[in-house]
Amino acid sequence: MFLMRLEINRLGWQQESVIENQWESEDEIDREYETKFEEVEDVIEILFVLCKELEESNLVRFRVEGFGKMPWPVDVRTDFEIVLEQLPDLIKFLDTTEAITGYLDFYEQGIERRLVFNKVGDLVKINCQPFPVINKPSDEPGDSWGQDIQEEPIDITHLKQMICDLIRSFVLIANELCPIWTSHELFQEWCSDKYIADCLQR
Repeated sequence: MFLMRLEINRLGWQQESVIENQWESEDEIDREYETKFEEVEDVIEILFVLCKELEESNLVRFRVEGFGKMPWPVDVRTDFEIVLEQLPDLIKFLDTTEAITGYLDFYEQGIERRLVFNKVGDLVKINCQPFPVINKPSDEPGDSWGQDIQEEPIDITHLKQMICDLIRSFVLIANELCPIWTSHELFQEWCSDKYIADCLQR
């Protein structure tokens, strides 16, 4: 069964912050963020910073399961950030009747998989395939897990709910841990995107 979610453990974060006291003072964080804040030109930069902070907080875990791998060897800092960039298009695919096939790429080294979503009525068939790599020899050996495996069809409504839960969890914890970054105009615009906003309002 395909699963994709962002797991939050606030109790673990509270214990680490109190016992180990690894966090910088708020003034130091504010100064660091203020300098970078003014240089940001693209929301991708903000998503990168947010995912880095969430990873280092030891509070958040990105979990993906299915296609013979439970769980996938993914992290928040890189893999989740890559997924975040693609979620608006994936939701659009689920919402529109014109598109039949959608994609979600995990192209970081060690994963290198593409999920192919095919709509069949009210269901979505999901296939896991090796991610297309340019100039890679066809006879080069690789990790064979999840290649061309199809999970049981999933209801479109259930899949969209899974994605929306992922987005809501991200925005919630990002607002808690990185309020300065999430206040940035570009991040607010990202949250106001038609498909992201629809998830946040559910």
